[in-house]
Amino acid sequence: MAKKKSRRKQELQKNQMKSSPSLIDQISGWIRRHYVFSALVFYCIIAFAFFYGVVFHGKVYFVPDAQAPASLNTPLWKMLNEEGVHAFWSPYIFAGLPTYGSLIFTPFVYFPYLAFTFFSLNANVLAILHVPFAGLGVYLFLRDQEVEYLPAFLGGLAFMLTPHLISMETFGHGSKLMTSVYLPLAFWAMLRLFKNGGLKFLGLTALILGFQFQRGHVQIVYYTWLLLGLFLLFFIVQKIRDGEGAKFYQPLLQFTVVLILALGMAAVLYLPVLEYMPHSIRGAASIYAAAGSDGGVGMQYATQWSFSFGEMMTFIIPSFYGFGGQAYLGTMPFTDYPHYMGIIIFGLAIFAIIIRRKQWLVWFLVAEILLALLISFGKNNPSIYGMFYDYFPYFNKFRVPVMILILVQLGFAVLAGLGLQSLLEILRQQRKNGGKLAGNLLFAAAGIVALLLLLSLGKSVLQGFMQSLYPAKYTPSTQAQINQMRFDLFFKDMWVVGLFSAATLVVIYAALTQKIKAMTMALAICLISILDLWLVIGKINNPVSGKRMSEYLREDQVAQFLHKDKTTFRIFPVNVNFARLALFNENRWAAQGIQSIGGYHAAKLQVYQDFLNGTRFYKTYLDKFYSVRNVGGQNKLMQTRPLDTIVAAQNNLLDVLNVKYIISPYPVPDSQMVDRAQVALNYHGQTVPLHIIENKGVLPRAFLVDNFKLFDDPQKLLSAMGMGELNPTSSVGLYNEPSLMPLPDSMAQVESIEYHPHHVEIKTHSAKPQLLVLSDPWYSAGWQATVNGESAEILQANHAFRALAVPAGENLIEFRLTTPAYNQGKWISLLSFLLVVGLMLGGSLRRELV
Repeated sequence: MAKKKSRRKQELQKNQMKSSPSLIDQISGWIRRHYVFSALVFYCIIAFAFFYGVVFHGKVYFVPDAQAPASLNTPLWKMLNEEGVHAFWSPYIFAGLPTYGSLIFTPFVYFPYLAFTFFSLNANVLAILHVPFAGLGVYLFLRDQEVEYLPAFLGGLAFMLTPHLISMETFGHGSKLMTSVYLPLAFWAMLRLFKNGGLKFLGLTALILGFQFQRGHVQIVYYTWLLLGLFLLFFIVQKIRDGEGAKFYQPLLQFTVVLILALGMAAVLYLPVLEYMPHSIRGAASIYAAAGSDGGVGMQYATQWSFSFGEMMTFIIPSFYGFGGQAYLGTMPFTDYPHYMGIIIFGLAIFAIIIRRKQWLVWFLVAEILLALLISFGKNNPSIYGMFYDYFPYFNKFRVPVMILILVQLGFAVLAGLGLQSLLEILRQQRKNGGKLAGNLLFAAAGIVALLLLLSLGKSVLQGFMQSLYPAKYTPSTQAQINQMRFDLFFKDMWVVGLFSAATLVVIYAALTQKIKAMTMALAICLISILDLWLVIGKINNPVSGKRMSEYLREDQVAQFLHKDKTTFRIFPVNVNFARLALFNENRWAAQGIQSIGGYHAAKLQVYQDFLNGTRFYKTYLDKFYSVRNVGGQNKLMQTRPLDTIVAAQNNLLDVLNVKYIISPYPVPDSQMVDRAQVALNYHGQTVPLHIIENKGVLPRAFLVDNFKLFDDPQKLLSAMGMGELNPTSSVGLYNEPSLMPLPDSMAQVESIEYHPHHVEIKTHSAKPQLLVLSDPWYSAGWQATVNGESAEILQANHAFRALAVPAGENLIEFRLTTPAYNQGKWISLLSFLLVVGLMLGGSLRRELV
């Protein structure tokens, strides 16, 4: 009896074990119930694992393109937090420029940031939080194409982990990353809108694209609409082929409404940008440009980062062209990563093109890949790039053609998902009769391994061939070391790519011969792809302690000395050509609230750039005092005596620019310049001794002159200043006559200056009319002036600065910054956002009621 009970109990336990699902079954069930949320969770796990040090340990990417904006933002955030002043003008670089128009400082424009207002997250973490949505966008698009879970997940994975996208964060381009994340989401939403229509998807598409507009990387936004415009064209053509040509206007109308709503959501940002564009180097033609220039950035500047035909080999072997830095052997400057997409991803995409070649969506993806690739070649394909540069609106405002490869990588990611889906479908059809195909796959895998072994046996021959492709730029010994490094990288990657390819073929073979399930094969391909991409992106993921950035932004020895001076002044960090020291381009002192005539930014005022180019003093200031000579076979720095007229002309320029201190690694042998301190600076990891030199002839930010000279040619004006023919300390070059004629008055003076970035208040006293010169940049779209409460005309002075006529007597002059574009834009953005949300809610309610 006891044995029967025991046997019954064992059978009952077995039945319970059979009926209770395993952990894998539970996970599978959860995924089926939450197929979108589960994909997002897995993307988050992968992304946070990759960026583990940044997300969980507060590390940062301490790179130049992260240091520059951090320096510029620091004093403006301080102004906002401590003074409650929302900065629309930054006086810290290039003597001043607008913040919104130049995209230096745009807080609260990007609505999703408002969700994190109460969390103390650094900029790196905020950017990383966007990364999983890059994968989700591709995943959603593929799911709408009836692609199963794992193939769709692979497509999202391929885009999320592509080195181009990851490098945007690791090299300090967080805004570019966050803008790019919306690319696949916009693609998915627009297709949904075209197919399903309705207010809900109209609002959702506008919301996604509005957020992308708000994030502020204009070039990626432009490429997004280029992609969507091409997609609209293909969709309409397909409708016509399907006999629905009479309804072609519907997607066109939807596209237009979405564009208007999305632009409306970002009006607070783009109206100031459009207001500034005619004044910036991105929109205004230089006075030194060729006649008939259209105001673009110039073809040579625009195409500096042009992809090359040979570099397409990096799509399949990441280090074929080296791997950035000295190892990189292409023609693009400052290149630190390859445009690798994963060998498995590449293979599956090609497979999809072959198998699905009759599908219009595949034709569209191939077309957008080819178009983007042709544009990316830039100067290497001048006919195609030139056509876009000359005829497409605003295209000539952009540079770095290689950036458009993000569309190529998106296209390959979507195709890879379609390719894996096709593989699964073929697998299910041929599992019973797949012996021949399986044998071919196994033979191909063995052939890849055999080829790798053969190339290894002939390694010296292969190395000789590869080194014949490497350009010679260095001394023979250095060149030999770099070439060896390049080949070692290539040889290792050749083996890795080959083994991953062979392993994938073996996995497919195992599925065909029913040794593993189809979904197991798909999972294995996903894992191999993750490992393949991880090995590449891991090389560019080098975060450091957050203390590095804090130390960089902290007050250094230069700032400690300068902060003792409470007057209003600017500094001139000099470039040293013979020592390859580019201090003029430094933004670091902006973080300590120190104003400079130099700096680094890609959209400075064109009048100021012309002033720098025309006077040229900033490029060769120290060169006139020193030269490098070969003495006894060694290069030695020798002091030279420059022409007095050149020294006087350049000193005058520094005087009127309100440059009180020169920051230089060498003394300035000039009686007007007094060495006040010697300090040390950590410059790119090296300690550089610097001299802080006071300019005894400096003029205040605003000063009076009683003479002017009219010019009708800006080049002649700047040449006169640079050569000393016009002394800007006692006269001013104008293009228009002032309303009052100035008269000599030796007692005229500026009694006081109250200087704030948004408001400058000046009190003057003179017995006769004078011209007041303010050495802040001339920007007619933003600044207005009054004299004793009456509106006054601001004259363009010395090409890049401001002047106005003041009458005799006691005068109060005020310059005030106005922001009409921002004021209009913020209301348009708010109303557009409310309208978009209303469309989404209205569409959802209507659907429920119906």
